[in-house]
Amino acid sequence: MPDTKFYNAKGNDHKMSTVGVVLKKANYAAIATIISVALGILFWLLTFYFSPTPLPDYIKMYGMPFTVTTVMLGSAIAVLTGTNTSLIIYRKNMTGSLGFKKGGTSSACSAFTGAVASGCPVCTMPLLGIFGLGGALALFPLQGLELKAAAIVVLVVSLYYTAKNVKITCKI
Repeated sequence: MPDTKFYNAKGNDHKMSTVGVVLKKANYAAIATIISVALGILFWLLTFYFSPTPLPDYIKMYGMPFTVTTVMLGSAIAVLTGTNTSLIIYRKNMTGSLGFKKGGTSSACSAFTGAVASGCPVCTMPLLGIFGLGGALALFPLQGLELKAAAIVVLVVSLYYTAKNVKITCKI
């Protein structure tokens, strides 16, 4: 996001992003951290603990590059979701409403996409089946990493619109 000028109560000139301003507040940074860690743990459990293939077998089956990519994308989803949620809570606390125009739908969609893509691709099949996409996973050349990449794109777009909405509405 481009840098934007903000003024504090003393009138000093600061250059920070909206996300940076919100996350500098300890309680919102804590919210983002707790949600990110919780989703990271959920991702780990769904991928390596509750699945039929524990981590050593997962590495043997898919290889180290795929495993590292899976963990990195899952971590990015967790961090982006935590940050996004923190901004939404900040806006709710500052204005008393969640009245998003552009950001609300993308925030809800990004949270759902992140949750669906957080686990292993095989674990995601029942959820995709609800939308008639159960067999579509077999067509993906990267064995489901496309879902994680799509979730990250949706989360980044959502974060952009949410931050823009928070900046305008809360007059940061």
